[in-house]
Amino acid sequence: MQNIWDTRYAQEEYIYGKQANTFLKEQISLHSPGKALFPAEGEGRNAVFAATRGWEVNAFDSSFEAKNKAEKLALEKSVQINYNTIDWENVQYENNCFDLIVLIYAHTQNRQQNHQKLIKFLKPGGIILLEGFTKEQLQYNTGGPKRIELLFSKREIQSDFAQLSEMKIREEIIFLAEGELHKGNASVIRMIGKK
Repeated sequence: MQNIWDTRYAQEEYIYGKQANTFLKEQISLHSPGKALFPAEGEGRNAVFAATRGWEVNAFDSSFEAKNKAEKLALEKSVQINYNTIDWENVQYENNCFDLIVLIYAHTQNRQQNHQKLIKFLKPGGIILLEGFTKEQLQYNTGGPKRIELLFSKREIQSDFAQLSEMKIREEIIFLAEGELHKGNASVIRMIGKK
Protein backbone atom coordinates (compact mmCIF):
# COMPACT_ATOMS: atom_id res chain seq x y z
CA MET A 1 0.00 0.00 0.00
CA GLN A 2 2.83 2.40 0.84
CA ASN A 3 4.26 2.10 -2.69
CA ILE A 4 0.88 2.92 -4.21
CA TRP A 5 0.66 6.14 -2.17
CA ASP A 6 4.30 7.04 -2.79
CA THR A 7 3.64 6.73 -6.53
CA ARG A 8 0.46 8.76 -6.28
CA TYR A 9 2.03 11.54 -4.20
CA ALA A 10 5.30 11.67 -6.19
CA GLN A 11 3.85 14.03 -8.79
CA GLU A 12 4.44 17.73 -8.29
CA GLU A 13 0.74 18.58 -8.20
CA TYR A 14 -1.11 18.27 -4.88
CA ILE A 15 -3.64 15.64 -5.91
CA TYR A 16 -6.20 16.65 -3.27
CA GLY A 17 -5.32 20.33 -3.54
CA LYS A 18 -3.67 22.64 -1.02
CA GLN A 19 -6.88 23.94 0.56
CA ALA A 20 -8.14 22.37 3.79
CA ASN A 21 -11.27 20.26 3.90
CA THR A 22 -14.45 22.36 4.30
CA PHE A 23 -15.80 20.40 7.29
CA LEU A 24 -12.47 20.78 9.11
CA LYS A 25 -12.38 24.53 8.43
CA GLU A 26 -15.91 24.95 9.80
CA GLN A 27 -15.27 22.89 12.93
CA ILE A 28 -11.76 23.94 13.92
CA SER A 29 -12.84 27.57 14.24
CA LEU A 30 -15.13 26.50 17.11
CA HIS A 31 -12.23 25.35 19.30
CA SER A 32 -9.32 27.08 21.01
CA PRO A 33 -5.97 25.91 19.63
CA GLY A 34 -4.24 23.07 21.44
CA LYS A 35 -2.45 19.89 20.40
CA ALA A 36 -3.83 18.10 17.32
CA LEU A 37 -3.21 14.80 15.54
CA PHE A 38 -3.85 14.18 11.83
CA PRO A 39 -3.65 10.43 11.02
CA ALA A 40 -3.21 9.34 7.37
CA GLU A 41 -2.62 13.00 6.54
CA GLY A 42 -1.29 12.63 3.01
CA GLU A 43 0.05 15.83 1.46
CA GLY A 44 -0.62 17.93 4.55
CA ARG A 45 -3.34 20.37 3.51
CA ASN A 46 -5.40 19.89 6.68
CA ALA A 47 -2.50 19.70 9.14
CA VAL A 48 -0.92 22.84 7.67
CA PHE A 49 -4.23 24.70 7.84
CA ALA A 50 -4.55 23.83 11.55
CA ALA A 51 -1.00 25.04 12.15
CA THR A 52 -1.85 28.40 10.52
CA ARG A 53 -4.64 28.67 13.10
CA GLY A 54 -2.26 28.26 16.03
CA TRP A 55 -2.53 24.51 16.66
CA GLU A 56 0.47 22.40 17.65
CA VAL A 57 0.21 19.83 14.90
CA ASN A 58 1.31 16.21 14.74
CA ALA A 59 0.59 14.09 11.67
CA PHE A 60 1.49 10.72 10.25
CA ASP A 61 1.21 8.77 7.01
CA SER A 62 2.90 5.68 5.58
CA SER A 63 4.11 7.58 2.50
CA PHE A 64 7.50 9.31 2.40
CA GLU A 65 6.37 11.32 -0.62
CA ALA A 66 3.35 12.56 1.35
CA LYS A 67 5.59 13.75 4.16
CA ASN A 68 7.88 15.59 1.74
CA LYS A 69 4.94 17.44 0.19
CA ALA A 70 3.39 18.23 3.57
CA GLU A 71 6.65 19.71 4.83
CA LYS A 72 7.01 21.71 1.61
CA LEU A 73 3.48 23.10 2.08
CA ALA A 74 4.21 23.97 5.71
CA LEU A 75 7.30 25.88 4.61
CA GLU A 76 5.23 27.69 1.99
CA LYS A 77 2.74 28.74 4.69
CA SER A 78 5.49 29.57 7.23
CA VAL A 79 4.31 27.08 9.86
CA GLN A 80 5.75 23.99 11.52
CA ILE A 81 4.22 20.53 11.70
CA ASN A 82 5.62 17.38 13.30
CA TYR A 83 5.07 14.76 10.58
CA ASN A 84 6.06 11.09 11.03
CA THR A 85 6.30 8.47 8.32
CA ILE A 86 4.77 5.41 9.96
CA ASP A 87 1.86 3.03 9.46
CA TRP A 88 -1.22 2.62 11.65
CA GLU A 89 0.01 -0.61 13.24
CA ASN A 90 3.22 0.94 14.53
CA VAL A 91 2.14 4.46 15.42
CA GLN A 92 2.34 5.30 19.12
CA TYR A 93 1.67 8.46 21.09
CA GLU A 94 1.16 9.02 24.79
CA ASN A 95 -2.31 8.31 26.11
CA ASN A 96 -4.50 11.36 26.77
CA CYS A 97 -2.21 13.69 24.87
CA PHE A 98 -4.27 15.34 22.09
CA ASP A 99 -7.03 17.95 22.31
CA LEU A 100 -8.14 17.21 18.74
CA ILE A 101 -7.84 14.27 16.34
CA VAL A 102 -8.83 14.83 12.71
CA LEU A 103 -9.67 11.97 10.33
CA ILE A 104 -10.31 13.25 6.82
CA TYR A 105 -10.83 10.41 4.30
CA ALA A 106 -8.66 8.12 6.42
CA HIS A 107 -10.00 4.79 5.15
CA THR A 108 -7.94 1.87 6.47
CA GLN A 109 -7.89 -1.92 6.44
CA ASN A 110 -8.28 -2.35 10.20
CA ARG A 111 -10.84 0.41 10.67
CA GLN A 112 -12.27 -0.50 14.07
CA GLN A 113 -8.91 -1.32 15.64
CA ASN A 114 -7.35 1.89 14.33
CA HIS A 115 -10.25 4.08 15.44
CA GLN A 116 -10.23 2.63 18.93
CA LYS A 117 -6.46 3.10 19.17
CA LEU A 118 -6.92 6.81 18.49
CA ILE A 119 -9.37 7.22 21.36
CA LYS A 120 -6.54 6.33 23.79
CA PHE A 121 -4.45 9.22 22.44
CA LEU A 122 -7.27 11.74 23.01
CA LYS A 123 -7.48 13.77 26.23
CA PRO A 124 -10.68 13.60 28.30
CA GLY A 125 -12.85 16.36 26.84
CA GLY A 126 -10.94 16.16 23.55
CA ILE A 127 -12.65 16.13 20.17
CA ILE A 128 -12.49 13.76 17.20
CA LEU A 129 -13.57 15.06 13.79
CA LEU A 130 -14.19 12.56 11.01
CA GLU A 131 -15.23 12.89 7.39
CA GLY A 132 -15.18 9.87 5.13
CA PHE A 133 -17.01 8.20 2.31
CA THR A 134 -20.09 6.08 2.99
CA LYS A 135 -20.72 2.73 1.34
CA GLU A 136 -23.11 4.54 -1.03
CA GLN A 137 -20.08 6.33 -2.51
CA LEU A 138 -19.62 3.36 -4.82
CA GLN A 139 -22.51 4.83 -6.86
CA TYR A 140 -20.39 7.90 -7.57
CA ASN A 141 -17.09 8.20 -9.37
CA THR A 142 -15.79 11.13 -7.36
CA GLY A 143 -13.15 9.61 -5.08
CA GLY A 144 -12.58 7.09 -2.35
CA PRO A 145 -11.85 3.38 -2.13
CA LYS A 146 -13.54 1.06 -4.61
CA ARG A 147 -13.91 -1.72 -2.01
CA ILE A 148 -17.06 -1.54 0.10
CA GLU A 149 -15.36 -2.88 3.23
CA LEU A 150 -13.10 0.20 3.28
CA LEU A 151 -16.08 2.58 3.19
CA PHE A 152 -18.05 3.67 6.26
CA SER A 153 -21.58 3.14 7.57
CA LYS A 154 -23.20 5.09 10.37
CA ARG A 155 -23.52 1.91 12.43
CA GLU A 156 -19.80 1.12 12.06
CA ILE A 157 -18.70 4.60 13.09
CA GLN A 158 -21.07 4.56 16.09
CA SER A 159 -19.62 1.21 17.14
CA ASP A 160 -15.98 2.20 16.60
CA PHE A 161 -16.34 5.33 18.75
CA ALA A 162 -18.82 4.00 21.30
CA GLN A 163 -16.41 4.90 24.13
CA LEU A 164 -16.88 8.60 23.46
CA SER A 165 -19.19 10.49 25.82
CA GLU A 166 -20.81 12.54 23.04
CA MET A 167 -21.20 11.88 19.35
CA LYS A 168 -22.99 13.61 16.46
CA ILE A 169 -23.10 11.78 13.14
CA ARG A 170 -24.73 12.68 9.86
CA GLU A 171 -24.66 11.26 6.37
CA GLU A 172 -25.11 13.60 3.42
CA ILE A 173 -24.43 14.23 -0.23
CA ILE A 174 -21.94 17.06 -0.67
CA PHE A 175 -20.10 18.58 -3.61
CA LEU A 176 -16.38 17.88 -3.37
CA ALA A 177 -13.79 20.17 -4.93
CA GLU A 178 -10.54 18.82 -3.47
CA GLY A 179 -8.08 18.44 -6.31
CA GLU A 180 -8.50 16.06 -9.21
CA LEU A 181 -9.28 12.94 -7.17
CA HIS A 182 -12.11 14.38 -5.04
CA LYS A 183 -14.35 16.19 -7.48
CA GLY A 184 -18.15 16.14 -7.80
CA ASN A 185 -21.10 14.93 -5.74
CA ALA A 186 -20.14 12.47 -3.02
CA SER A 187 -21.81 10.48 -0.25
CA VAL A 188 -20.05 11.22 3.04
CA ILE A 189 -20.39 10.66 6.75
CA ARG A 190 -19.35 13.38 9.20
CA MET A 191 -18.82 12.80 12.90
CA ILE A 192 -18.02 15.08 15.82
CA GLY A 193 -17.17 13.11 18.95
CA LYS A 194 -16.09 14.12 22.45
CA LYS A 195 -14.21 11.93 24.92
